[in-house]
Amino acid sequence: MNTFTFNDEELQCIRVCLQNAPTPYHISKKKIVADLVDKVGEPIREKHEGIPKVKYDLTPYGIYD
Repeated sequence: MNTFTFNDEELQCIRVCLQNAPTPYHISKKKIVADLVDKVGEPIREKHEGIPKVKYDLTPYGIYD
């Protein structure tokens, strides 16, 4: 058994990579990804405010609201 130490940023990178990794096609290996997610956890989701909706004047092009 190996023991590894990761800082918070490295651990978050591993979590995100596991979420984006394709699941193996071989049916006996599909549980490996789930087991790894159980060990390191789900990625920490960050909420960011989106950009405000922009209103354009398209009346010169014949487009009206």
